[in-house]
Amino acid sequence: MKILCVDDTKSVHAYLRSLFGGSAHELVHVFDGQQAIDALTAVGFKGFDMVLLDWEMPVKNGLQTMAEIRQNSADIAVIMVTSKNDMNDITKMLQAGASEYIMKPFTKDILFDKMSQVLGHEVK
Repeated sequence: MKILCVDDTKSVHAYLRSLFGGSAHELVHVFDGQQAIDALTAVGFKGFDMVLLDWEMPVKNGLQTMAEIRQNSADIAVIMVTSKNDMNDITKMLQAGASEYIMKPFTKDILFDKMSQVLGHEVK
């Protein structure tokens, strides 16, 4: 599975690399929403199986990025991975098209369970 990891924090990218270490999954790391859109556009919004998307980022935030993703692809799974935990924020992002929502900090079990739910098969 090819996963686009979108977060402006290097430690989050390092943590995700450690969670997926030894797996067959390919992670592509970008640091803001515009870089995410550029990466998705380069493959016609078809080259990734999932996007792990932060909300609070420079250049283009998660909500703006989500809108652009959904404008171009209704199919790609997008899981919000963010520290924003207000119920209004969660509702807003789910209404904008997020497949699921995970609050930081999170564990491998939480991430892989949410990914499995969204994809409809177990993620290891």
